[in-house]
Order: sequence, then C-alpha cells, then structure tokens
Amino acid sequence: MKKGVFAIALILAIVIISCEDTVKKLTTTISGKVTNEGAAVSGAYVILLEAGNSVSDGLSLSNGMITNSNGDYTMVEVSAGDHYVAAIDDVNNNIIFDMDTDRIGYYGDLDTLGFTIPRTLHINKGDDIEDINITKLYYLPNGQ
Repeated sequence: MKKGVFAIALILAIVIISCEDTVKKLTTTISGKVTNEGAAVSGAYVILLEAGNSVSDGLSLSNGMITNSNGDYTMVEVSAGDHYVAAIDDVNNNIIFDMDTDRIGYYGDLDTLGFTIPRTLHINKGDDIEDINITKLYYLPNGQ
C-alpha cells in the first residue's frame, strides 16, 4: 500500500514539474530595476509600449507593472514583438503625468551627454528577459 502511494506521489511530482517547465516556456516575462542616480525608485510605473513603424503611428500600451521597495519589477504575459520600456515616477500618486513633479526614463543606452536613447526590445514568445534596467529618470521641460 505504501509503495503504491509513493509511486502515485512520484508520478504526480513529475507531472507537476513537467507542467511548470511547459508553462515557463510559454510565459514571456521581462524583469529589471528602476534607479535614479544609483537610488532605487519605489512605486514607479514601468510600462511596455509597442514600437510602431514611426513616431506618428503612436505607441500603444502593451503591459505594465509597479516597482517594489527595491525598485525591482517583473512583467508577465508579455506579448511578442518590438517594444520600448519606460518608467514613470508619479511623485504625488495621482496617476497623471505632471511635468512639474514627475520624472520619466527609458530602457536604452546613455549617449555622450548622459541622456538615455531608448532602445527597441525585441521579444519572442517564451522569452525570459532579465536586467531590463532603467537607470536615469528625467524631468521633461514644461515650456515655461
């Protein structure tokens, strides 16, 4: 009797592990950290924007997540395609981008002047992409 229960438990464990591996292969995730001048940015909105053929096509929101107290985030069920990753630090938590107080940053490469040039991120179904870090947030000029 004990051998039969052990065999069933072993078979169930193998099936569960196999299912987890299959789900992991089918689930696309992106993770990283949002910092500004080396300090973690807690509560930042990290958004995944579909990259259009041109700026005039606009950018559609594809996915999003909020950073934890360490500035870390993980997006799950990410759609395949070309995307940009941006972060918004909504200082007054009003869910509106206020140019006077809120900052924005992108995943990309720093140029020689220290500004971030957004990089297109190509995502395939089943990818588990790590270290999509945003390291600098900027205030936008408000025209005043």
